[in-house]
Amino acid sequence: MMNIKNFNVRQMQAYAALCLFSFCDKLGIKHAGIDELILHMFNILVASDLAQWEQAGASLLITGRGDLLPLSVEKAISKEKLKPFNSLVELCVEVGLVDMYGDVTEQPYVFLKKCIKLIESYDIPCLTPEHLDRYGRGALWGEAINESELKDIFEAYGVNLS
Repeated sequence: MMNIKNFNVRQMQAYAALCLFSFCDKLGIKHAGIDELILHMFNILVASDLAQWEQAGASLLITGRGDLLPLSVEKAISKEKLKPFNSLVELCVEVGLVDMYGDVTEQPYVFLKKCIKLIESYDIPCLTPEHLDRYGRGALWGEAINESELKDIFEAYGVNLS
């Protein structure tokens, strides 16, 4: 499966954000709370304090941590897409959280593979990981990149969050 197995956890979380972005983009799912979550997942790339980044995710409208989706989000998604959307959100969020306060394991990669499998089941192709691969600094959790580099990633993948 691509070269994402060699990504650090920050890169895996960003790639999971790309999966959610692609899924929503291709299926016409739009909501400010979704954009906020995707942006938060990408922000792991620039976070200097990972614990603070994790805590910020708990205060989002959509947390992906087993909470029910807000009614406004549910109304923005057709009934047949709601369950896979919710599953994808939880899988994507788990990529960055599963090893946050414990040992470093293969679990972020396992959850990322599940994200990829889910979007591919909707005939949504995965975006190429090569551009994100350029910003892999450090092993395991990796090191933060700067805001300019994050903007470059957004431009390369066509990510436009309002």
